[in-house]
Amino acid sequence: MKNTNNAMLATMALLLSTALLLPACSNGGSDGKPYYKADSLTVTSYNVGLALNFVPYTRERLLANETLLANHDSDVICLQEVWLDEQVAAITAALKDSYPEIYTVPAQQVFSEAAACTDNEIDPFAQCVTTACPGLTGADLVACAPAQCSASLFALPPACLDAVLGSVGIPDVTVEAVVEAVTQPAGKFAFGGSLGLMLASKYPLEAREFQDLVDDSTSNHRGALYAEIELNKQTQVVGCTHPTADLSDTIDYPTSGKHGSWEGENRFMLEQMIAFANAKAGDNPIIFAGDFNCSIANAANGVSGEFDANCQLWRDNGFADAAGEQLPCTFCYEENLLLKPDGRSGGKLLDHVFVKNLDTTSRLRARRIFDTPVSIEALVPPSELKPADSPMLTHPSDHFGVQLELIY
Repeated sequence: MKNTNNAMLATMALLLSTALLLPACSNGGSDGKPYYKADSLTVTSYNVGLALNFVPYTRERLLANETLLANHDSDVICLQEVWLDEQVAAITAALKDSYPEIYTVPAQQVFSEAAACTDNEIDPFAQCVTTACPGLTGADLVACAPAQCSASLFALPPACLDAVLGSVGIPDVTVEAVVEAVTQPAGKFAFGGSLGLMLASKYPLEAREFQDLVDDSTSNHRGALYAEIELNKQTQVVGCTHPTADLSDTIDYPTSGKHGSWEGENRFMLEQMIAFANAKAGDNPIIFAGDFNCSIANAANGVSGEFDANCQLWRDNGFADAAGEQLPCTFCYEENLLLKPDGRSGGKLLDHVFVKNLDTTSRLRARRIFDTPVSIEALVPPSELKPADSPMLTHPSDHFGVQLELIY
């Protein structure tokens, strides 16, 4: 009897903990489907910045972000730049107790049919980097190579250049590792063709769809995740994305790209997403989150512009942009400890939650999150953070997050 009682208590506890995660549920929806009743919906967008060799202290910050996300309260979360399988597994484990619905898609790489580069083609660039960036590896090498060897980099044939750009996500990358990778059939996308996106929810994610922009992506595989949630007897479409960034400060737009510039590629992707979301949702509400890599200048909030006209596409199509109107920068050179060493000033608001087709009585309230420094520690090698500098106080990502509350 004691064992039976213990089992009953455990079952009751599980049911209670599950119920606490969600608002009240009823079976009175359309076709007998359950729907959830709530006075508000909270959606979070956060670029975790786990881009190995690009953003400092990737491995060390992963642990801090696991804790942050495990303790974060939202209804829906769109994460970007969770590139590697081990990162996805770690973040999934951190989220799953509070967010039982997690949507990701497998990596998809595009390989060259033969060796992407011949030895003769890659040798001038390799020699330049070896001379100009002696002994550097990882993030230091990735930063140094295009700055010091731009001429030989962009003299590479298109397929070879794509492979070099795609190789920069190799863990602790070296010149030798790049040469080995590109002198055989090689992938054109960094991080094995991973999309880097995770869509997590406390509500069931129904009618999941992946908009694949692989044929129009340069350097990184891009696309968008979509799903539907049932709330207050209405279907709500949620989207999660991270389109092409402005990389013109470090590398020119490759000749293999289809859209003339980084800005042109970003614009094409946003146009495709707007059309896809509208077609999927019809007149139903759309909540589209992500790092859109565009920012509309807002002097009142100290925000600088980037691909302003691309961001304006959303507003012109009837989407509200509460974060863009209410918040300061989310990619902040002076405020963020990961970016501050670059010595630049100002900041952009690249992270948005665009919404459309809401009831006219609904209100939107945006706030910036994950903007408080955290302590990170050196790991068992390999560790970018040296033991002598550990522990270190830094920000959990090079982006701050955005949280939007939709009040019904």
